[in-house]
Amino acid sequence: MFSFSAYIGALSARDDGLGGAILGAIMSALGIFLPGTFLIFFVIRFWSSLKKYRGVRASLEGITAASAGLVAASAIILFQPLDNTILNFATTIITFCLLAFTRIQSPYIIIAGLILGLVIK
Repeated sequence: MFSFSAYIGALSARDDGLGGAILGAIMSALGIFLPGTFLIFFVIRFWSSLKKYRGVRASLEGITAASAGLVAASAIILFQPLDNTILNFATTIITFCLLAFTRIQSPYIIIAGLILGLVIK
């Protein structure tokens, strides 16, 4: 999802040129990474004592489902204004398959996508 978010962020801001596309990718990636990062740095100190409560453990299942739904909904909303071209769909499907079925790490896929985008355009 992180790679897909950066890709969609770049595509949604591509009308503003290369700088806009890069800024869109960075902003999308930050929007995905920062909440989790803040939780790791600030909640980890007292997380073990929080996990002892049944309500906290039960709420984690709902939070996980809601966050997955929000990410999917935002991906769909950001993908709608894009052109319905074979290249856009192929890039999305190939990126997903690389992430899901290979051991290639996300940063390498992002860098490859950036280089490919610069070469194709």
